Amino acid sequence: QVQFQPALDAYISKQISADEMKSRVEWDKRWSWSFDNYLPVFETCRELNIPLIALNVDSEDLGLVEVGGFPNLPRDKLQKYIIDPAGFAQFASYPYYKTYVDYVISPSYDLHQSMGILRTTITGLQLEEDMSFSRFFSGRILWDEGMASNAYKWTKANEGGLMIGLVGADHVKFEGGITGRYRRLAKEDQQLKCISVILNPTLIDTRPSGSVNMATNLASAASKSGMDGLSLQLRYLKQGVTAGSPESRESGNTGGVLALA
Repeated sequence: QVQFQPALDAYISKQISADEMKSRVEWDKRWSWSFDNYLPVFETCRELNIPLIALNVDSEDLGLVEVGGFPNLPRDKLQKYIIDPAGFAQFASYPYYKTYVDYVISPSYDLHQSMGILRTTITGLQLEEDMSFSRFFSGRILWDEGMASNAYKWTKANEGGLMIGLVGADHVKFEGGITGRYRRLAKEDQQLKCISVILNPTLIDTRPSGSVNMATNLASAASKSGMDGLSLQLRYLKQGVTAGSPESRESGNTGGVLALA
């Protein structure tokens, strides 16, 4: 989270240890994934003196949105994470974005609900009932827009620099998350490029969100090849629709997930 940039800088400059960095960024309180899984990346960056950049929204601010929506977030905080408000609003208005929401964000909400974790905000505040989809959705797009904005600001300030972001697959699928938002911000700058690559995909990464449960996914990952049942997600177009055109993003002109032969 962006408030912890000084701790990352101190770690890279070898002023503090990895354990001290973990403590200073409040990893166990603010993130559910194992620190040890990320540690080799951190150590490599430290060894090669590669900066670690904090991109994510602070939990305190995200929690405000999860409770009361965007009106609950002070203006200065909104401006901190959303540097292109007009583009931010327009991004969600495109017809193809509804397809992304239905395909990625709605199943994610359903998964959180089935796990019983929608009565707690990211800051640990207990809610009387499940967080509404609109609040969940608002938190998700603040997360994606905030990370895209911070990545864009870094690349603009570091001409010729290369930034590598490690983010969850749902935050990049179909250009509806961080990568699509970054491209929107950088559309006027021909020097800035954005490419997404999926690492070590499992079954759950290559099927429609919500169509594979964790037990099935773990069984697939543990299979001999590690790739049983993977699908190649190809969006095909109706005849007469040009690839890359605005019409190509409309749900009525595209569709389908084709199995990997």
